[in-house]
Amino acid sequence: MYSTAIYGAAAVVLVAICVLRPVALYLLDPLDLRKYPSPSILAALSSLWLMRETYYRRRSRAIHEAHRRLGPVIRVAPNQLIFNEPQAVPDIYGHVAARKIVKDVFYDSMAGAHRSLVTARDHEEHGRKRRYLSNVFALRTIVEMEPVIRNNIGHLLRKMDEFCEQACDSAFETTKGGVETKSTRVLDMRNWFNYFTLDVIADMAFGISMGFVETGSDQCYGETKEGTKYAIPSFVPMLHKGIRYSLTLAQLVDVGHNKLAKSVTSCSRWLRKVTGMAAAVDYENFCRNHLKKRLAAGAPDRRCRDFMDRVIRDREGVDRKLPFGELMADTSNMMNAGSETTAAALCSTLWFLVSNPSCFQKLRAEIDERIRPDDPESIVPYDRIRDARYLRACIDEAMRLRPPIGYALQRLVVDPSGATIAGRHVRQGTVVAVSPVTIQRNETLYPEPDRYNPDRWLDESNPQQISALKTFDIVFSQGPRACIGRHLAIVEMQILISSLVRRYDFRLCEDGQDLKTLDLFNANPGPLPLQVRRRELK
Repeated sequence: MYSTAIYGAAAVVLVAICVLRPVALYLLDPLDLRKYPSPSILAALSSLWLMRETYYRRRSRAIHEAHRRLGPVIRVAPNQLIFNEPQAVPDIYGHVAARKIVKDVFYDSMAGAHRSLVTARDHEEHGRKRRYLSNVFALRTIVEMEPVIRNNIGHLLRKMDEFCEQACDSAFETTKGGVETKSTRVLDMRNWFNYFTLDVIADMAFGISMGFVETGSDQCYGETKEGTKYAIPSFVPMLHKGIRYSLTLAQLVDVGHNKLAKSVTSCSRWLRKVTGMAAAVDYENFCRNHLKKRLAAGAPDRRCRDFMDRVIRDREGVDRKLPFGELMADTSNMMNAGSETTAAALCSTLWFLVSNPSCFQKLRAEIDERIRPDDPESIVPYDRIRDARYLRACIDEAMRLRPPIGYALQRLVVDPSGATIAGRHVRQGTVVAVSPVTIQRNETLYPEPDRYNPDRWLDESNPQQISALKTFDIVFSQGPRACIGRHLAIVEMQILISSLVRRYDFRLCEDGQDLKTLDLFNANPGPLPLQVRRRELK
């Protein structure tokens, strides 16, 4: 009898928390958000809609479709609005808004005991970390380390050359009617871009070669807190599963609910595996193993400092005395953000170029003007293409249409008087964001917004579009929280894309071949199988 009463009381409490409280808040409408349309009643009442779309890796696409159906401002959670209005970009992410609109508590759910630059919400902590990390990722630093990038590109080109030599087809197959057919062997460029970018960031950040490109495998190792080392079969699936788990639960921004959900998923080995919690732990253990290996190696030669040395020591070589936990947070951020976003942008750029042969040929002509096709140099030097306008336009246009970070970065209105977003007053406590996927296809900003057209970045006859491309581009966010790793990504891409276009011919495996997006925090690309052969010089 006593136990029955306890279970009954618990059931009443559970119903009150899960059903009655959300309904009451919706009806009372303390944030005055009921006037905005929602993709479903589930989105207006709870975080479950966002959790579902996040788990199924379609969040950004679902938000994009909701904007198409419902208009420029939509409500995706009880306290959250997403805007598809240009003025919302500076109003939310600009420097002026930085004190009134801060990073949302969502980042608390993503953070561990120590914060990375991405998860740091406090202005003072963020400013301290940004001061020394800005020097780490400065363009000058990246250019100084170009030999590291070139060395890893050399590994990739050798692998691709081996593939071309071993391929069954010396040329692309065609039918009698001139229609290209699927080659018997294709190369999944997504895998190789993942391996390449992971090799580069590990080399530049820690002076440690992962060897993923050379082995054609991303097997790696983790180390538990107790010091036990073990093999992790594949880095990329581990990372994606772990992020999917963490990001899905992070939609439960209430810290208590988030901790409860994590406790439930840790109840059994099966739950840890199926939910992705085990993968999240594996990634943490990978970072621990990688960082400890780097710290054990000691300081590198002062003439070839890696990123971690620049984090640990200031310009004068004085140790900053950062705790191990903070170095772990920086390691996690570098290995994820320093590889995934660039791999995604590389895939998108190459896919768009191969899908648009005229753009591919125009880019090749620009590169050939700067370094002759018969020049024995296999890797295009950065100083030869750093100001190649069409190359940069091809990259920027690919990222406009398929931003590497697809997540609508959440900000919380903390000013007691609220804030004005694109002419709309929103109250304190409201979470606001702009989806990169949607705003960068906004029809009021860009003619034919869904078409890949690099020339739009160079069209001086349309100054309004040029201004919009600069003002409302949030590929790397904007304002004081803008991504500091953008120089690394752009330099990598400029060198590699120009080298690939100059050296190889590519074909899609079938007409209309798509490149799927696995939508997590980053917009991770699906497989990119392509027919590849060495370019024939006439």
